[in-house]
Amino acid sequence: MNNHDDLKYHGNICISGLTASGKTTHAHLLAGEFGLTYVSGSQIQLNFMGVSPIQTKDFWITVEAKKLWDEKQFAQIDAELLRLEEINAGYIFDTSTMPWRHKKPSLCIWLESNLDSRVLKSIVSHRGRSQFEDEEYHEKIKDKDNSTIKLYKNLYNIDIGTDLSCFDLILDISTFIKEPTLFSSLKSIERAHKIIRAASGFYLTNSPKFKSDFLQALDENKKFVLHNSLI
Repeated sequence: MNNHDDLKYHGNICISGLTASGKTTHAHLLAGEFGLTYVSGSQIQLNFMGVSPIQTKDFWITVEAKKLWDEKQFAQIDAELLRLEEINAGYIFDTSTMPWRHKKPSLCIWLESNLDSRVLKSIVSHRGRSQFEDEEYHEKIKDKDNSTIKLYKNLYNIDIGTDLSCFDLILDISTFIKEPTLFSSLKSIERAHKIIRAASGFYLTNSPKFKSDFLQALDENKKFVLHNSLI
């Protein structure tokens, strides 16, 4: 019997960032390309609350979502994430806290994206169907950031967004998106993912090909790679 040991992963990927930084987009891309099991802290929360995981794109910055931002719920979600991590490897965690709290080997990636760039991403992502006007996004996203930062500081003394010492790769993708258009968004995703994909492939497989791709991506984006401990 062939156990296909060469296909097995012995680590996980954790992608983190503030609201609308792009972590879900890149987590889904990695899950599809590498056959990783996608795990979303947000979807776990909705399931625990008995709320459908299928929500509008702007749900997490609405008044309804704000009712879910409490320490008891977040502690329950984080406990479930750590339980899942114990079961197997080959996960892609799309969460805020796993880079600080994981127990098993993981590649931890932080997506640095300033508020203006995250507003542009949100406008494109919501495809003109949002209940918010463009000028409302800054305050809505900033409010979500502040609530998340305060909550995890209280729960675990984690300084999300400022203490990045647990990350293996930190990318500043703030300038990758230029305007709120689909084309600009796709170009931004493509540029960032070239680095993220190569780094993840190298971490998961130790393949010389992925190492070469990662080195090339690093060379092409030197000023946007704020930290790299893979190579």
